[in-house]
Amino acid sequence: MSTYVEIPILDISQPLQPSSLSSLTKAAKEWGFFHIINHGISKDLCIQLQSLSKQFFSLPYDTKLKLGPFSSLKSYTPHFIASPFFESLRVNGPNFYVSAKSSSDLLFDKQDSKLSEMLQEYGNKMEELSKKILRAVLMSLGEGIEKKFLESEFSKCHGYFRINNYSSSQVENNNIIIEKEEEENDDEELLVEGLGMHTDMSCITILYQDEIGGLQVRSKNDNNNNNNEGGGREKWIDIKSSEGTLVVNIGDMLQAWSNDKLRSSEHRVVLRKPSIVKKNNSRFSLAFFWCFEDEKIILAPDEVVGEGNKRFYKPFLCLDYLKFRENNVRGKFEKVGYTVKDFAGIKAQL
Repeated sequence: MSTYVEIPILDISQPLQPSSLSSLTKAAKEWGFFHIINHGISKDLCIQLQSLSKQFFSLPYDTKLKLGPFSSLKSYTPHFIASPFFESLRVNGPNFYVSAKSSSDLLFDKQDSKLSEMLQEYGNKMEELSKKILRAVLMSLGEGIEKKFLESEFSKCHGYFRINNYSSSQVENNNIIIEKEEEENDDEELLVEGLGMHTDMSCITILYQDEIGGLQVRSKNDNNNNNNEGGGREKWIDIKSSEGTLVVNIGDMLQAWSNDKLRSSEHRVVLRKPSIVKKNNSRFSLAFFWCFEDEKIILAPDEVVGEGNKRFYKPFLCLDYLKFRENNVRGKFEKVGYTVKDFAGIKAQL
């Protein structure tokens, strides 16, 4: 069962006003998602990246596997690992150019650095944007938090992104249906799960998604209680694709660091069948993940926890949590698995 709500829009180019701060505080706590505008990422850059990325995803399967899970680079996630419909190319920072070119040089006979150069430009812009967003999010936690902790706690953050492709041909040939929806014209749309329910392991994630959309966030009440009204069915909120906006969501690391004052929401991608097949389109997205350094010990500061409040997490090493998620069969991209609360949450005493 899915529905649609308006999530707040933050103009990231403007100083944060009290009204905007209040809206951001609510969004980060209740939904863990919000939109940003005037972010400095041009539509033309995204369209060019999408066009150039198609050259990679249209390569033969065996060719792409040269970058797959058993290769030296391990930058390509093929179909049927995260989802039958999903494939992805990872590009690591801070030298996005070198990371992208290492992958392309293995695949293409004709060496062309255009995609690598554009990915470096995109990565640089995303790094600067992440710092702006993080500053605003820390301000939403209370007076003085941003000034005291932005530099001391977050100065060594780093980023990487995934170029994601959801294949329309895979959707057409697959019969895995998770839900049925009635459209306004009474045509029935079948939903298939392009990427299963999960949380992000980042501090923040910045997403560009094309007009096909499909991103959904699980409602907060449903996270806490699967036996909610409506017969216990999951309630999913559509995060609509809107021109000129990027989607931002809070990740597990920031949820733990904030002692649950910020929410890392479970979310998924659904593909509507047959509309994606009729249009003969693949869904395209760029997801940028801004993360703590591997050696970071994550512990909510006393000022963030608040006097007299309980701590919800034990201190933990960032790398240990990443290994926990990656090594756990249920903690990959698929159905709901393990989160930071499972890994480091302090159990309530009975």
